[in-house]
Parts: sequence; C-alpha cells; structure tokens
Amino acid sequence: MNGYKVFAILLCMCLLSGCIPVSKVLEDVQLIQAIGYDYVNEKEFQVTAGATYTPPGIQSKPQNVALTAVGRTSKQIRQEIQAQSPRPIEIGRVGVILFDEELARSGIDDLVDNLQRDPNIGRDISLVVSKGKSNEILSTESEQHESVSQFVIDIVKQNMERTIPSINLHHFLFHYRGLGFDPFLPLIEKKGDLIQVSGVALFKGDHLAETIDLKEGYILKVLYEKIRKGIIEVDIKEDKQVSIQNLSSNTKFKPEKTANGYTFNVRIKMDGRVMEGGGLDLTQKKNIEKIEKKSEEMLEKEALVLLEKLQKLDVDPLGIKEELRQEGYKDWKKQYGSVHFEVDANVHLIQAGIME
Repeated sequence: MNGYKVFAILLCMCLLSGCIPVSKVLEDVQLIQAIGYDYVNEKEFQVTAGATYTPPGIQSKPQNVALTAVGRTSKQIRQEIQAQSPRPIEIGRVGVILFDEELARSGIDDLVDNLQRDPNIGRDISLVVSKGKSNEILSTESEQHESVSQFVIDIVKQNMERTIPSINLHHFLFHYRGLGFDPFLPLIEKKGDLIQVSGVALFKGDHLAETIDLKEGYILKVLYEKIRKGIIEVDIKEDKQVSIQNLSSNTKFKPEKTANGYTFNVRIKMDGRVMEGGGLDLTQKKNIEKIEKKSEEMLEKEALVLLEKLQKLDVDPLGIKEELRQEGYKDWKKQYGSVHFEVDANVHLIQAGIME
C-alpha cells in the first residue's frame, strides 16, 4: 500500500470519528426522568425534576433525586435547578410530565407550548395531572423501583394499556390544536405512601374542566379506541358479579340528521372471556347468554351516562363535533349540546365447554 492510500484511509477515519456523538458516562450526568409543575400563584410556578443518580462503583444502586425551584419561566427555573446539581442535567430521558390539579385548572397552554418547542422532549412522552402537588409525588421514597420517576412512568403506561385511554404529548397537541376535540390526560394521586392512577382528567381547551374515576375512565377507553385488554364487572343478581376480560372491543359512531336535530348511533362490539362466573354454571349455554345480555345492558347504560355527562360538561374528548364536521354539517360547532345518543352493545363471550 503506497503512502497516498495510507494518508487517505487515515483522513477518512479522522472525518468519521468527528461524526460520532460524544458518549456520556452515567455517573457524570444527572438524568432527569420526570418533571412536575405545581401552581404557586398567578405569576409563579414550581418545577420539580425527578432524577436518578448512579454513584461510582460496579454494584452501585441508582438513587432517587428530586430537585426543585420556583420561578416565572421554565428556562429560569431550569437554570436554578442546574445550580443545585453537582453534575450536568440531561433531560433527553424525560418520560413523563406532571401538572398539579390547581395549575391544570388555571391553564397549561404556555407550558405545553414550551414542551413542544424543546428538541430534547420527545412527542411520545406522557402528560399527567396529579391530584395534589407533583412535588410530593416525585419526592416520594420508593423501595419497589430504582426511582419514583420511573415508577410513575411505568404505572401510567401500564394503565393506558388496560384501564384508561392512551394519550401522549403528540395526541394531546392534536386534540388541543384540532377543531373538533378536547384533550384529556391520566389522573394520578398519592394516598399515603402509595402512588396510583385514579382516573382521567378532562380538559376544555388548555383548562382542566373535570375528572372522572377509573370505572368511567375504562368506559371512555372503550368508546375512544380499539382495545384488547381490561376487565368489566357485571351484576347478575344481588351480591353476585361476573368478571369479563375484554379480548377485543371496537366502537363506531354514526351521526344522523333528524327533524329534531342530530342523533348519534353508538355501536359497541366486544368479545370477552368470563374470568369469574359469580357461581353460575358456565357449561350451560343459557347462563352464557344471560351474562352476554347483562353485559350489553351494563355497557349501554354506562356509556350513555358518560356520553351525557361529557355533553353536560361541554367537553368532547371523543370528537363528536369532528364527526359532525366530517359529515359536512355546517352548524357542527353548535350542535354538541343538543345531540341525542343511542347506544347499542353487542357482547360475545368465548368460554370453554360451550358447544357452538
């Protein structure tokens, strides 16, 4: 190999090495996994950064760190938090953003706008409303996880798969900026030393309007998206309930203009498996049919109650107005409050021992 070729190879290696990102040692940085915003007054808010620090050493365990500061802007507060940390702060690993309920009721437009403009914040992160101060949640000592921040990330993700509608920053922005939707977020709270998902926070624009519990949250999930997980309970008779695993469900909305306004036909289709039979003999087809009928009645009743509740609150997380807009109705913005809902559920149970 002549000298020219050797020089060319070395030059290429130097150029390529310049394109490789500089690696960062975990022990040398403060990884922020969660950020909490709490209301202080009309001009100020508090930010808590939930971090994990891994001390030097082969068998070192990650330690939970909560850094907090009060200010008027996110950038100012970030500088103050950085001043508290002995290591450079890295926010590229943030997985969840918390807003306390008081702040959410006052409006989160400016904060969400800052988040969407920050190139270090991914569009797939979770936004959450906390019942009580987010600082109290992110400062909790958790023995079950490497950090309370990671615990919050995991518990929110797990519940969005099974009990409440799925949403992230990208979908929140779509609902918030869109024409015919109102956004919603998971609701979490701290009870004693226990942190749990407790329902769904409903927004009108960027302001928290109301919260609903886990039971209503699951019905909202059934209406909002196709799902294959979750449990519903059906009363068969006094003190007897049947638990049904949702194997697959899908809901369709069809608006229809009538002489009295607009009617929405809501069709829920669900395939399920009986998990607890409530003492019924599930080898008898008549008992399976009884459970199916009771399940359909329950879904129809609960869905109608929730739809009318959302309508009364004038919040539209399901995009009812968007359905009217897509159908080409010019007065779609005004009609949500007077829409009539008709819900029809069809439940099919799959149970071993039943002859088809």
